[in-house]
Amino acid sequence: MNEMVSSGKTRVRIPNEKRKECLVCFSKGYGYKKAAGETGLNKYTVREYMRRYKAGDMSWAERGGHGPAIKM
Repeated sequence: MNEMVSSGKTRVRIPNEKRKECLVCFSKGYGYKKAAGETGLNKYTVREYMRRYKAGDMSWAERGGHGPAIKM
């Protein structure tokens, strides 16, 4: 009896273009709520991106190995 219960939510991969939009917003000094509004992403996702951005972790900025790496 090993059943798995799902919350019904599906995970959506955020396109690299949206991640780049976040970088632009962060470089303009936007807070995570304003950046979320500008990009159309969930504010909690953008908040996590901002935390990592401020810590110098850019691994979130491009996923999937498509195209050149983002450098700032």
